[in-house]
Amino acid sequence: MRRASRRLHIRRPVHRLAIRRAGLAFLVVVAAACRARGVDLGMQDSTYVQILTELRGVADPADLSPALRASRRDAVFRKHGVTAAQLEEASARLAADPERAAALWKRVDEKAAALPPAGAR
Repeated sequence: MRRASRRLHIRRPVHRLAIRRAGLAFLVVVAAACRARGVDLGMQDSTYVQILTELRGVADPADLSPALRASRRDAVFRKHGVTAAQLEEASARLAADPERAAALWKRVDEKAAALPPAGAR
């Protein structure tokens, strides 16, 4: 009887190790699948970039009254069919993918640099 219990004792740790390895492999596969799918912003990347570029243009002129600035900001959102809350949600989701966020911000910077100066708009 003593030998049987030893044999079970030897198999048990091997079984736990196999389960741990399988669990680790599963986590790696799930992480890779999530990474490949990317983050859904709820809008196209180009829309996100365009909205941020236009909002940057609204924020630039120092001579705008707060009411006029708010009106122009709301017009940008209406033009693209997006609310401020949706843009905030997209930005929060984008935080999960820093490489994509950096690429989009680079596009925003490039588009904003191509805009005419604030006084000429």
